[in-house]
Amino acid sequence: MAKKNDKEVQLTAAEKLVNKTNGWLSKHGKLLTIIVSAVVAVIVIASIVSVVVNTSNNKTYEKLDALTAQYSEYTTMDSDAEGYDSAKTALVSDAEALMAKSVKKYPGAKAAMILADLAYEDGDYSKAIELYKKVADGQKKTFLREVALMSMAAALEENGDKNSAKDVYNAFFDEYGLDSFYSSRALFNAARLTEDTDKALAISIYEQLVGEFGDYGSEYAKLAQSRIAQLN
Repeated sequence: MAKKNDKEVQLTAAEKLVNKTNGWLSKHGKLLTIIVSAVVAVIVIASIVSVVVNTSNNKTYEKLDALTAQYSEYTTMDSDAEGYDSAKTALVSDAEALMAKSVKKYPGAKAAMILADLAYEDGDYSKAIELYKKVADGQKKTFLREVALMSMAAALEENGDKNSAKDVYNAFFDEYGLDSFYSSRALFNAARLTEDTDKALAISIYEQLVGEFGDYGSEYAKLAQSRIAQLN
């Protein structure tokens, strides 16, 4: 029998492969259709979820913009003005609703800051401290943490807990060093709250402040120099 050439052998092998494939498709066509349909369904669902999430985020930030404008308008109102109380009630309600979405997200944390500031202004320092701490714990990688920590320390001091306030200021400087906008203020306040218990340590902290920030024209460095002169 004549031997087939390589081209014919290769063609025959290819044909066999096609035949096998056609046979498999014929046998498992229904299963393949189900698999393809499932994959398409997953892609469609993922797309829908993405659109829904983005839409939800947009709406959340729109609510934050509205709340911020609402708060700005409220702060310009006179406490004796008509509608002041109702404006505050609406502001608190809207802020609480937005905060409920989680202080780990910026809109919720910003709403919590507004509520904390309102409590601080009302003299409800315990509530303000609680809210500031929630923001600080939930926003560890944003600027809101710095603002919340400094505000919490101020509320602690107003509430008569100077030792805890001093601890927060010291912890703030330990965490941020020279990198925060509030670093010089935190260091100054830590020294100020140390004066009554350890004057020598307070002077040392003031001297550190002058050394770290004096060359930058810091107002707190100038105040520290003044306090050093007075304490000596």
